[in-house]
Amino acid sequence: MKTGILITAHTNPDHLKQLVDILKEDFSIFIHLDKRSRIDLDIFNQESDVHVIKAHKVYWGSYNQILATLDLFKLAYEHNCDYYMLISGSDLPIKKNQEIIAEIQRNPKISYVDYAELPRKDWPLNGGFDRLQLFWDNVGKPNSISFLNRFFSLFRYIQRLLHLRRKLLSVKYYGGANWVNLSKEAVCYLLDFIEKRTEFLKSCRYTRCADEIWVQTILLNSPLCDQIENNSKRYVDWSSGPEYPKILRMEDYDKILQSNGFFARKIDSNVDKEIFDKLTYSKS
Repeated sequence: MKTGILITAHTNPDHLKQLVDILKEDFSIFIHLDKRSRIDLDIFNQESDVHVIKAHKVYWGSYNQILATLDLFKLAYEHNCDYYMLISGSDLPIKKNQEIIAEIQRNPKISYVDYAELPRKDWPLNGGFDRLQLFWDNVGKPNSISFLNRFFSLFRYIQRLLHLRRKLLSVKYYGGANWVNLSKEAVCYLLDFIEKRTEFLKSCRYTRCADEIWVQTILLNSPLCDQIENNSKRYVDWSSGPEYPKILRMEDYDKILQSNGFFARKIDSNVDKEIFDKLTYSKS
């Protein structure tokens, strides 16, 4: 069974190289590097099953994040992967490679996706619908002072004032974490849907954080919905702070190991090198 690890990355080459070194013996690796990244692609030149693309400038919450993810799914599908796991360049595995593979192989048709139907009570911006129905700039950094950001901010103000909303498609919308684990059937359906229903991707163009909506909405409205388990298989702390999600530290180590996740995020060796070293050493 060929399992692809799909990684979106933009910084911290040492972490990325260590992550790839842990995973490459048992997985096919597909990396999308932010077009603005200064990471040297040569660090992966000697790796036979590590594939790197650098197609989009990916700002947080932008439409380009969807495009980068979609490119990774397409690339891994072209390499005939049987299972697809999307992670970030700041993740680290919790389990050993063979433990992850064994769990997937027990039921390879199950996809693990965090989801809830919109509106979500725990999401601001009208439970997530304002992400889709208001117009957002997806060219530069969110909340910057560029002309486009100012223009879109003013336009959203007018939309709210006049109760104007973009028309949604006739589907139930779902949202959750964008880090997913998908069966081959799910990825095949996803790619086929995007190719045939071009209006769906177009509707995400001027959105905010629709990378947390598009996969869930397509798959939960599909015939494969019964094969989706509501679980991202990630250990993520959204409650403790001081960052959201929290950059994990040694104080979180026991909770990480006790979770049922495949990966922990976020890890930053510049914040806590001890937990980075401990998690990477345990996989060597």
